[in-house]
Amino acid sequence: MSEQLTESLVDQLTASANPHGGWGYRVDTAPAAEPTALACLALGTHGVSNALTDAGLARLAKMQLADGRVAVSSQTPSASWPTGLAALAWLKASDAARERHRTNATRAIDWLFSAQGTAFRADPNVYGHNTTLTGWPWVDGTHTWVEPTAYALMALRAAKQQEHTRYREAVALIYDRMIDGGGWNYGNRRMFAALLRPFPAPTGIVLTGLAGEQRNANVDASIEYLAKELRGMTSAVSLAWGLIGLTTWHDRPREADAWLARSAAMQSQDAPSPLENALLLLAASGDGELSPFSPPRNEATSMTSRTDE
Repeated sequence: MSEQLTESLVDQLTASANPHGGWGYRVDTAPAAEPTALACLALGTHGVSNALTDAGLARLAKMQLADGRVAVSSQTPSASWPTGLAALAWLKASDAARERHRTNATRAIDWLFSAQGTAFRADPNVYGHNTTLTGWPWVDGTHTWVEPTAYALMALRAAKQQEHTRYREAVALIYDRMIDGGGWNYGNRRMFAALLRPFPAPTGIVLTGLAGEQRNANVDASIEYLAKELRGMTSAVSLAWGLIGLTTWHDRPREADAWLARSAAMQSQDAPSPLENALLLLAASGDGELSPFSPPRNEATSMTSRTDE
């Protein structure tokens, strides 16, 4: 993506911040955890570490509940799936901000270890996946789905907890939910006799969640599906997450910047969307150590390693 377009997205994102800290899904709406976490990650990745990102991280801290979770909003405390994104934003912040929010990140990681989706035994003729594997749900007390599970894996990987059994089971769950031929949707492979199809956004999110795992035929098939599907894609969310997923596996298409520019141009015709701008910025950052989604190096952990309880 050109420097001019990147600067334009940065300007739009900074201009759309809530004056009291954080970002909403739309301009002039109340701050929400998902766009706030992604905006902080995006601006930090592009070297914009200022009062806005500090205020965004502080807003996430205000949204954190006593047990460590970070819900979508104060009105929906049981929808705690953004906890992984909030933890990732704190863990990937600048040195000073990361230290300032160390307790917030630790509490969020502890909550992720204690929370899990509801498992149940089901008729395999009805469900096409293993319903006894547990990851993380959209809403507390409900079944596990792949996107919140992938967000949790991103956070736990940033906290260097890849060897914990919750992490390993979640990886197994994600592979179990893969669509035949590659890719993922919300989390069902088949219902009754109907084979379901994958979608670009969840496939990109899941590939990002799996970053750092051993490459295998499942990953290769999903990368192949996604690379084909993104050609002609203009949806900012689907394109951005798709490119983020490909980039974490070092399969970024040569046309990626042109695709992002086209999507950003179309998105600019509508009302500014902090979520879309943040994702486009994250997709533009490429891979390498600066990416908040890159697996950490093999070095001493910054958080105490967890074991099964």
